[in-house]
This record gives sequence, structure tokens and C-alpha cells, in this order.
Amino acid sequence: MSVVRDGPTKPGDVADRGVRLDRSGDDRPGRFPLWRELTGGGVYVALLLVVVRIAAAPVSNTDTYFHLRFGHEFLDGWSLRHPGSVSSFATASWLPTQWLPEIVMAKTDAWFGLAGVAWLLGLILVGLLATLYLLARRWAGPLAAAGLAAAALFVASVNLSMRPQVLSFLLIAVTTAAWLRTRDDRRIRWWLVPTTWLWAMVHGMWPIGIVIGVVAVVGLSLDRALPAPALRKAALVPVLSAVAAAVTPVGPGLYGAVAGVGSRAQYFSEWGSPDFTNPACVVLALLLAASVTLMVRRGNRSYLELALLLTAAACAVWSWRTVPVAGVILVPLIAVQVHAGRVRPAAPRRPEYLLVVGAGVVALAALAVVVPRTADGPPSQPAWVDPALSSLPAGTKVVDSWDYGGYLMWRYPQLDLLTHGYGDTFTVAELQRNTDILEVASGWDTELRRTGCTIAVLRPTSALAYALRQEHWTVLHSSTGVAELQAPPGWSSES
Repeated sequence: MSVVRDGPTKPGDVADRGVRLDRSGDDRPGRFPLWRELTGGGVYVALLLVVVRIAAAPVSNTDTYFHLRFGHEFLDGWSLRHPGSVSSFATASWLPTQWLPEIVMAKTDAWFGLAGVAWLLGLILVGLLATLYLLARRWAGPLAAAGLAAAALFVASVNLSMRPQVLSFLLIAVTTAAWLRTRDDRRIRWWLVPTTWLWAMVHGMWPIGIVIGVVAVVGLSLDRALPAPALRKAALVPVLSAVAAAVTPVGPGLYGAVAGVGSRAQYFSEWGSPDFTNPACVVLALLLAASVTLMVRRGNRSYLELALLLTAAACAVWSWRTVPVAGVILVPLIAVQVHAGRVRPAAPRRPEYLLVVGAGVVALAALAVVVPRTADGPPSQPAWVDPALSSLPAGTKVVDSWDYGGYLMWRYPQLDLLTHGYGDTFTVAELQRNTDILEVASGWDTELRRTGCTIAVLRPTSALAYALRQEHWTVLHSSTGVAELQAPPGWSSES
């Protein structure tokens, strides 16, 4: 039996920085009391039930619907390098960054309807939960691993919908854990390169994986955790990953597509600053505080862990979009820190793997039975909505809200919508125009007249709906959540 003990080490040894390692493979990690294993398993099963409940609900996130619409357009002939637009009001030259899951979602919708899309969400969420738990279990015990997974899911809770970004959360956690394992066993994870290639077709957060790689290489270098030849090889991983992202079917233009998001971020709330009084942000703050406390109390001097902590902290304050990113980075990081300087916990045994995999399979089987009855259609709409909007002629120009546009463009593809949530397809000037109209900014009426929109589908309590009523638009239908208005004759031609 060989276990690295506390005590003097030669300068630069990883163990000198508070990380207890054993590269011989002969150590016998300590076992946990049965009650901890059972409690950890119980928490994991409870989290699975939460995941099933989330996925079994009707598909309510309107962004899901514009992803479905784009997926169908790609299936129907859109080119990946020269995609079209679903609106005459969105004329930007753009490249897709999420096309692979959009196509999978659209195929699932074609085969199984929205119930299949809901089940697909369940598959992703079960995969995310299992991944977070098993990554944490490599370094922490069952109860700690389940607790960390629960905390990360809570931090990401407002983002756990059928959107490709959830896959990015999973891949960010895997990437973070991969670099921590490289520190442990000095093995280079070359598989991160093809993973980035796949990730670049899945979602636009793939550069974060490269950033984590660069940060990790710097930390490993400062820690002197790898011999110089191994460190040079490790440095090749983020470099080759950046190259891999340029050789997807979209091509090198993908870099410009990702960079262009920044110029549009101000128009979308999810790229705004987080509200640190929000419960998700409070839990994230507690996770950050826990990581700092563990580093200080255990005298941890690992630059790698400090670098990853600072990366998580930067994501925590950057935007709402990156709050979940911080949460999933912290899962493997805190798991490492919980047992730093002590004998590592026992790896999961076969019964634990069977619990994780078996419970996940049972959850997905149950979800397959449930979703045809609970999620076979979109959230209920007022009775007038479908006949009224379906009867509008093809090409009808409609002024609508950002959040409702995704659903409208999927359900009523014949409409020419002023706005929808996929900002990449709009120029910055078009986004500003739409914002001015929706917020009833100075000159809004002139800009709206120029669009030629004669139908409005809006929240009845919105500022624009009120302003249109003052402009003598007729309320054709109105309910608590949505209203349809029609412009008076000649309104769009008035100066």
C-alpha cells in the first residue's frame, strides 16, 4: 500500500501544494460509513425525481421553439455556411453555432412531437446530473458529491430548459475535471481536442473550454506539477482545440460568429449583470465562499486550483448566462478541495454505479411513459389564438415581443415577425430598431410605420400595446397573457 503522506517534500512537488496524490495505483482509499453512502444515494435519487418533473412539463421556454424552427429549416435545405432568415426584418449575415442539437431536436419533433422533445430534455438533464455526481465522486464522498451536484443544478435552475446551452454546462464540468485529473496522474487528455470539435457544433460556449485549458496549463506550470515535456504536450491541447473548432462544417467563420455575440449582448437580458440577491446567485456565492474557505483552512497553495477558482468567480459576475458555468466549474474543484491533504475517498463501487446508471434508465423509462400525456403540446393558449393567427395570410407582418416570437415563428411559420429571440440573425441596427419600438422610445411610431406591420401580438399590459391603443389600433382579441391588435387603415403609410 502506498499513500503520499504529509511531511516534507521536495520543492515543486504537487503534494507540497496541499494535494494528496498517489500514482502507484496500490493505495487503499478510505471507505465511507454505510449511512453516508445511503444518504448520498437517496439525495441522488431525489434529484432524479426533480429532473423528471422538470422534463415532464410542457415545453414552455420560447427559445426552445426557435431552435426547433431553425432545426427544421436546416433539415429542409438551409446551408450551414449560408443559412437563410425566417423574417424579412432580420437581415444579418450569420453562421449557426448550435446547429447540431437543433437538427436533433427537429428530427425528434418530427418523429415524436413535443413529447419527444420533452423526453430529450430529460435525457440531457439526467446526463448532466450523473456527470456532475460522478465527477465529484472521483475526489469526494457520496454525500458531498450529491450535495455539490444539487447545488450546481440549483444555480443553473433557470437555464435548465431544452436549449443547447445545457450541453455546454456538462462539457465545462467534464473539461474542468479532466485538467484536475491531469494534475493528479500526469496524463494528457488528448480527447479534449475532438471533444472541442464536437462542442463547436453544439453550442457557442466552446471557447470557455479552451480558456479553462489555458488557465489549467498556466496553473500546472506555476505548480511545477508536470515535467517540462509533459507540460509542453499539455499546452498543445488548448491550441489544437482552437484549431479543431475551425474545421467543423461551418468552417473558420465560426470564430466571427461567436465574437459577434458580444456586440448584441446589450439587447438580451441573459447577458446582463446577475442579480446577486437572486437565490441561485446566493447559492453560487456560498459555493465560492466554500472553495475559498477550504483553500485557506487547509493551507492549499495550488495555483491550478486558484486559477480555476478565479475563472469561476469571473463567470459568476460576468452575466446571467455564465452563472451556471461558474457553478459547474466549482463542482469538481470543491470535490478536490474537500479531501485535500487527506487520503482520497474510495472510488464508486459497482453498486453505486448501478444505482447511478440504473436509476437514470428507470427515470428515462418513466419519462417516456409520462410525456405523451403531459408534454404532447405547447403550453395552453387562449382559445382564440390558434384560429386567429393560423388564418392570417402568408407574409403578414407582425409586431411581437422578444419572448413570444420564438413560439410564434415555430407555430405560425407563415408570419413575418418583427422580433424573435435569436439575435444573431439581426444586425445591431435592427436590434436597436426593435428595442426602440418595443420600449416606445422616441420616434417609435415612425419606425413601426416603416416596417409595414399591421398586426400586433403582444402582452396586453405592455407599454407598446397601450401605445398602439392610443394610436387607434383595434383590439381584435385579448386575454390575460396575449392580445391581437390591428392597425387602422392607412396607418403604416402615414408620415
